[in-house]
Amino acid sequence: MPVAQSTPVPTAVGHAECPICFEPLHAAPVGVFINQAGKRVGQHFYNLEAARQWLASGNGTDPLTRTPVAGVKPVPDIRTDPDGWFAAVDVNGDGRLSRIEAIECLKATLPLDVSALDRAIHDANHPMWRQWDTDGSGFIERRELLQPNGLAAYVRDKFPRAHERAPPSIKGDKGEWFRFWDEDGSGFLDREEVVRAVIKSLRLSTDQARVQQMRQTIDAIWPIFDCDGSGSIEMGECTRPEEGLIDTIIASGAVG
Repeated sequence: MPVAQSTPVPTAVGHAECPICFEPLHAAPVGVFINQAGKRVGQHFYNLEAARQWLASGNGTDPLTRTPVAGVKPVPDIRTDPDGWFAAVDVNGDGRLSRIEAIECLKATLPLDVSALDRAIHDANHPMWRQWDTDGSGFIERRELLQPNGLAAYVRDKFPRAHERAPPSIKGDKGEWFRFWDEDGSGFLDREEVVRAVIKSLRLSTDQARVQQMRQTIDAIWPIFDCDGSGSIEMGECTRPEEGLIDTIIASGAVG
């Protein structure tokens, strides 16, 4: 089943989720898009099956960078094939990754506490940098990353994935639902935040056909609520009884 075209999704990337289906990247095999030469076209990771369906649907560009793509390359499991994993994520093949590249790769393939790890990334004095990037070059070599007591093992031990609170029901308290997904407290949700919120609330991320249907439904009704074309809507527009975005989605039949 084809996957509907997406726009860049910073929220999904920040949560180490697939930008196409919003499934946590660590929960299923991961893939990267490659060009005709077999080289990666960007730093982003995708749910392998969602990426394959994206390509099969005729979308010939990376969903985030819009770079032309020719195929999808599976990323091996770091726990069972560390050499294959490193070869897949080392974009330029120089045997090392920048600090951020290393952590983003680990976030995409291991069940980690993404928020805590992100804070550590920006702390130059954090123990993991003093221990592995001893020369302060900003790069982590393969041996530093994958050896038994290396960075990957450290991160897996120190940043286990935190238990996530289940989202409120989309059919329940709509204000509570909106506030749950308005993670920065701005009072607004953009279109991709709404798509992600609905798909995850309804547990659709593993069903690509329903992900596509939901994207199409929200795309179709979005202009009714985003009257100024800003790309975002406020709480009242989303939660208003009968006439708000949530009730309109429910009334469309897309919510079972």
